[in-house]
Amino acid sequence: MHTSIRSVLTVIVMAGLLSVAVVNDVSSRKELSLPIFKQNATVDHSTWLASPEPLFDEKNNAKLKPLLGLMSGAVALEYYGPQPTLAVSFEYWKDGVLERTSPGMSITMMDEDKDAQGNYRFNGDFVYEFKDHGDPSGKLYSELAYALIDQRASYSATLIVDKPADIGITGEMKLQLPVQAPRTEGIIVWGLQGTNKQSMFTLGSISETLQQAQWAMVIRLGFTDQISGPSK
Repeated sequence: MHTSIRSVLTVIVMAGLLSVAVVNDVSSRKELSLPIFKQNATVDHSTWLASPEPLFDEKNNAKLKPLLGLMSGAVALEYYGPQPTLAVSFEYWKDGVLERTSPGMSITMMDEDKDAQGNYRFNGDFVYEFKDHGDPSGKLYSELAYALIDQRASYSATLIVDKPADIGITGEMKLQLPVQAPRTEGIIVWGLQGTNKQSMFTLGSISETLQQAQWAMVIRLGFTDQISGPSK
């Protein structure tokens, strides 16, 4: 972590070729031990909500769009509960099985944000951008830049994605509808799948796509009691 508001998480990188595809997350299922989500539901005190939102408005911010990659976006986050820390984690899947999890950035709300009932409120955003880059030797690597934003500040980090060398085609998995989950469980807000074959399947939800993907990396957000990372 370079400063209190920035951390950089780097893992081994292997080269691969990139092409763009989109998987629309329009439904969810229980398989793979993923949480059962309710679509288009209102927030209550036992759940939290992740909702896709535009990365740019039609006026002030649209001029920044050419600077970002095709795989970029934003997810609005709404939470009310006793857990003070919002944590990012990265999951790597192979042939429908979770192989490993890597920790990402986390932020902890301050005690002054706690109400009389001992609960914290978070209304902010998760913003991401995924791009392929080439180093001077011609080797290709994939980088994810992401940020957590609230009304007080923003906290950003980057990740070199550990993509197998034989993965040539990759496709984006992103939310299209709000996802609601128990406040003790995480929500997958974005993902990337890949294959070394000539084509790959894109299904109706992230959980369905994970079940059949040859390779995938997904981002899970969740609130926890563990206090770590920069404070808000």
